[in-house]
Parts: sequence; structure tokens; C-alpha cells
Amino acid sequence: MRFVLPLLFVFWPIAVIAQSASEWSRVYTFDESTIDMNTSLVTRIDNNVSRVRFRWVFDKPERAEGLTYQSQLEVMEFNCSVNKYRSYHLTLLDKSGNIVRIQDTPSEWRAIIAGSMMQKLFVPGCELIREKSSVKSRSEETAQLKRVAEYAYDFAQQLQNTKDFKVMIERFFVPDYLHGYVDDQPTNWFINLNRDTVAKAPSKDLERFYVALMNTDYLTAMYVISQLSTNLTGVEKLLPDVLELLKQHPYTVQYQINKDDYDFLAEPIDGVDRLRSYTDLLEKISSLMRAHVKTVKAEETANWKEMFDEWNLFQPKPRVCSTNCLGLPKGTKIFDVDIPIFHLQVAEISGHLKIVSATGRH
Repeated sequence: MRFVLPLLFVFWPIAVIAQSASEWSRVYTFDESTIDMNTSLVTRIDNNVSRVRFRWVFDKPERAEGLTYQSQLEVMEFNCSVNKYRSYHLTLLDKSGNIVRIQDTPSEWRAIIAGSMMQKLFVPGCELIREKSSVKSRSEETAQLKRVAEYAYDFAQQLQNTKDFKVMIERFFVPDYLHGYVDDQPTNWFINLNRDTVAKAPSKDLERFYVALMNTDYLTAMYVISQLSTNLTGVEKLLPDVLELLKQHPYTVQYQINKDDYDFLAEPIDGVDRLRSYTDLLEKISSLMRAHVKTVKAEETANWKEMFDEWNLFQPKPRVCSTNCLGLPKGTKIFDVDIPIFHLQVAEISGHLKIVSATGRH
């Protein structure tokens, strides 16, 4: 399980997911550089415009405007019907893969000139767009997949705005999701909650714990991602108030054995009183993190915005329940979809999409 501290351990698994998600194909080779195209991800903006990703790697460092870089990742928007393109997002990186500059202001639309360098990218880019579009259009399921993707995106946007998982449960979740969690024997949806404790705890305590856990997970990850370009030199300097809260809280005082060792946070919670104390700790941490996220305006940072384009999110994958799952009858279609920080399971119930479960992307 990911825990709040140290913060870098929270972020590390997410970074690995982001770096391993893409597949690249060579589209052009120069004497001293190469250009690859991401063939796994095309983002459709409307009926005419789609985004395609390119990676340009140089044999030797390039220099421009006082900067030195050795590769660049560029998101291009193509309108294949009228032969026009524009640069949507550009990231320059040094030889170690560290970000040198991010340019997130789209350029003006330009026409493709025959024989130009851009035509060499535009042609395979439009072929990729047509290939992705034709595959999707063959199935009646496409419309439903789009609905699920839009629903998941709406959830992510509203969570970003509210920064409160409790509000999102009321708006998006199936009403009896908690009973589905409790009754699902193969999976412990409450992470380190002992099953006996789950059986004994009142529903209001289980939901309060779940909300606190998800809020802490989300807000901490949101803060860390937004601050990646800063010098993260340690939790003590980065978030001293959070560390001080953790040190002084009654849960730590009672259950921490060795100072500066936070393994006790992952220990099984074996009683309702311990559950309530742990929940109180999480609620107080999430309250502090919410204030930090608002202070740095995390959702406005380039790192956070880039995640929506680059992490292969909002791509629902359907499956059918072979048995009763999470309170839904056998044969129910479930859609698995990743959003920032979380993995959702979505189902259509009485004609309406509802979230059946949400977990951190571990």
C-alpha cells in the first residue's frame, strides 16, 4: 500500500507507470538524430482534430536560447481533412531525461507544405489516426466506451475541483458500493483493515475511513506531482506541518515503536477504536494537504496538466462478471478505466453509469 510519508515513495510507482505506458515506432532518421511516433495513444479532440505524440532524440546535445537539451517530446495536433497542423505541447529534456523546459502554449495552425519535414511526420500521423478511428468505428461498443471515458473524465475533473472524495461518492458512486466492498471476499477493499474489524465496524466508520484514505492518497500525490520541477530535499523541509502532525498524533504515540520508522502505518488495524484513531490521523493529514494543494495551485501546473495527455488515461476496458461481483449479478459488464491517481470500475445500472469501485493505482 502507498502511505503518506515519505512523500517520494507515494509518487515513485506513479512515475514508473507513466514512463512505461507508451510504445514508439521510428518515422524518420537523420544523420545525427531520430524521430519516433507513439503508436499506442491518439487523442481525438473533435471530428477533425486529433493529437499524436513524437519523440526526437539527438546524438549530441542541442543548444537554443541558453538551454542545452538532448531530446524533445512534442504533442502535435493534426487536422488531416484540411492538411493543417500545430504544436500543442513541447517538452525539452537533458541527456538524463530531466525536464529542461516545458512549452504548453499551442502554436498557430499551419498548412502542410509538400516535401517539408512536417509532411514526413504528418503522413504517418494521419495514417495512425485513421487506423485508430477505423478500428473503433467497427464496433457498436465504441459509443459506450466513449460514454464511459467521458464519465471517468468528468469524475476526474470534478474531483480536481472539489478535492473531496466524499462529495464524489455522493455524485458518482452506486448507492450500496460499501456493501459490495464488504461482501467481496477475494479482495480486501479496505487495504490494511483486518477482516474481523471490517465485520465489526459500523458502516459509517468504514466509509469515513475509506474517504479519508482516498483523500490523503489523492491530495498527497497531486501535490508531489505538481512540485516535481522543484528541489524536493526531504519531507521535513517540504511539508513540516504534515510531519509534525504525524509525530504528535495519538495514533503515532500509541503504535509507533521506533522513532522515524513509519512501518506501523501499514500494520493491520485490528479493532474499531484503532480504526477511528487512524481515520482521524488521515483526515487531519488530508486537511493539511488540501491547503498545500490549493496554495501551489497544483491543478494549474504543467506537470499536472501533462498527465492528462501523456499517461494513457481514460481508456476503458470492458469485461463481464463471471460471478456475482461487488453486489452486481453474474453477466454484468464492468469497465476498468484509469484516471489520475485512481483506478475505477464503472457499470451501467438502470441506464445510468455509476462507479462501483475506486482504488489507488499501485
